[in-house]
Amino acid sequence: MNTGFDHFSEETWEEYAMGMQSDEDCQPLEEHLLICRACQDLLAEADEYIQIVKGATALPEGTRRRWSKPAASAVTLA
Repeated sequence: MNTGFDHFSEETWEEYAMGMQSDEDCQPLEEHLLICRACQDLLAEADEYIQIVKGATALPEGTRRRWSKPAASAVTLA
């Protein structure tokens, strides 16, 4: 996880921003954030990217996702 320069990778910050890190893994990340401006910036960029993606994939208000069943011809019974 650590890149050797007392910084964490961009991928690690993206995982952290998406909530993919365990509580145990979050502790050293959060301690590092208190003192490292470079990693604060990486996390801010990851957060911004996530918000952009969420905004781009959001449906207009009042619209619901529609789930469609697979076509009957695609299902084969043995």
